[in-house]
Amino acid sequence: MLLGPTLSGYPLVDLDDNLRIWRSFELGSLVDLIILDTRNYDRSITSLGWNDAYIELIRDEASRSLMGSRQENWFYRTLKESKNRGAKWRIIGSQVIFSGADGAGTDTWGGYTANRNRTLQTLIDNSIDNNVFLAGDSHRNWVADVTWLGQSDYNPTTGSGSLGVEFAGIAVSSSGRAGPISAANTYARNRVRDTDVLQWHEGYYRGYFVLSVQKDNVTAGFFGSPTVATRNPWELPLANLTVLAGENKLSRPVAGGKVEAGFAKGGTTTGTNLTLNTETKKWEVIGFDDMFISS
Repeated sequence: MLLGPTLSGYPLVDLDDNLRIWRSFELGSLVDLIILDTRNYDRSITSLGWNDAYIELIRDEASRSLMGSRQENWFYRTLKESKNRGAKWRIIGSQVIFSGADGAGTDTWGGYTANRNRTLQTLIDNSIDNNVFLAGDSHRNWVADVTWLGQSDYNPTTGSGSLGVEFAGIAVSSSGRAGPISAANTYARNRVRDTDVLQWHEGYYRGYFVLSVQKDNVTAGFFGSPTVATRNPWELPLANLTVLAGENKLSRPVAGGKVEAGFAKGGTTTGTNLTLNTETKKWEVIGFDDMFISS
């Protein structure tokens, strides 16, 4: 099953709140798709740039919530109901990074430590596994194990102690890291090296990822465009990553040990410039001049 722009399933949502977009979809016994609003709905004060010092002081307060008490209670209840009804996977859509792979910025879940910890406690207390978080709004690609650092006995090499996996993607129209790809790859290598949960990072290419959900595994294929300066059919496969059912961690070796761009923990980066033309279905080597010829 592919999660795409159309979904079959019954959306579970109250109709008495005009501001509410958070909801869930039960897709047979395979997956529950749980969509959160972590940007607007009743969240506690967030980072606005000028108030960063204040947010840093209060980030750990128990009363802080990224989603408001009503949505937060619904979220925990929905996770438990999903486990009890026997759904194989829980796919949790959150606009901002949950795993801490981004360095726990104050405008993400990292700025709402207690809310994040309550979520992790819900997963632990109810033995809820097969959890996949989706995120964006960071202008880069991140793939990380989800764990409670300081509470869980997590091994970043093997993934032991992980409670799930997070896939966070860039957008085709997003701004990313300026400069040559070599500098972007070096930056990615340093971030992966310095961040235990982070398993793959890439910030040069604009693109998207495709999530495939099956009973035994969830796979994410990340793709990038050589350029978004022109309308073109070119596509680069950047990395393919897998989560096996029951393991609650990214499969090792990460991305099979090899990625096209960015950096994978314990892996190698091998760029080829071999690009798929999605119109002709042929692989081509795209040169610099080709990038500025509109199709």
